[in-house]
Amino acid sequence: MNTAIAITGTGSTTASGLDAALDALPPPVRARALRVEAISQLVLAAAGAALADADLASADAPPRLDVGVVLGTGVGCFLTNATFQRRFASGGVAAASPRLFAATVSNAAAGELGIAWRLGGPTVTLSAGAASGLAAIGHAAALLDAGEAVAMVAGGMDAAGTALDTWLADGGLPGGIEIAGAAGVLVLETMEAASARGRRVLGTITGHATGFSARGVVATIGRALAAADVVPRDVALVVSGGGTLPADVLGSLGLPEMSTHDAANTFAAAGPLGVMAALAKAPIDAPVLVVGCCPSGHVAALVVRRGGAS
Repeated sequence: MNTAIAITGTGSTTASGLDAALDALPPPVRARALRVEAISQLVLAAAGAALADADLASADAPPRLDVGVVLGTGVGCFLTNATFQRRFASGGVAAASPRLFAATVSNAAAGELGIAWRLGGPTVTLSAGAASGLAAIGHAAALLDAGEAVAMVAGGMDAAGTALDTWLADGGLPGGIEIAGAAGVLVLETMEAASARGRRVLGTITGHATGFSARGVVATIGRALAAADVVPRDVALVVSGGGTLPADVLGSLGLPEMSTHDAANTFAAAGPLGVMAALAKAPIDAPVLVVGCCPSGHVAALVVRRGGAS
């Protein structure tokens, strides 16, 4: 990376806390959230908290073309697709809801987020299994590093429910995965933009990488560390960003044992929630590695430091 990227806001919500999170939203955003599907509700609530934390929340201003969105999701709109299919199968064309159909694409949540919070910059949705949230943060950092925006809302979300639980139990993914609905969102800014606004910097992203296949885990971690100009012995903490790493990876690289956190089963949300855990646990300015590794083969790694850039 050419420069460190500032983290100026964080926000998260879970399915169990969603009602309270929605109640805290400004009326226009809450009204929109009550009309959309669960995955969009989760991310609207989490992003609202993150934007407020960064002092960038605005639901009625002109669209900000220099503030964008990158979201990661492992299972996307699975629940919406299941509901649409069930209604169509039982009631035919007359039961095919146009409202549901519009939400059967995985980028619907990013679109809802951009509309609700007036974010007119680059808008991207990507999927990398349990590593989706971390991959989204890395992509957002790359966009900022390239000058495509001055701020990005980035994170991951997945919604859970009976239809998804049934599919997973029937062997939809290996490894006995259980998913808890949640969203975790960061506000990222260039250091210049954060400084110009006088915003405190919670942490910085100094390196990131994504990869695929178990054989790519070591290489992905190595590329993230190299981008941050950090060697393994300097890493103060390794935090789970989703999934489970092969047992020998960290030891083979000379890295500390991984620290898990309470939200490690939140799939795409686990990455940003892992970054938040790292910001809470790490010594000031110490490099922390956040790693997500999905049974699907996707890997993402992020190097963060608590506080401003050194």
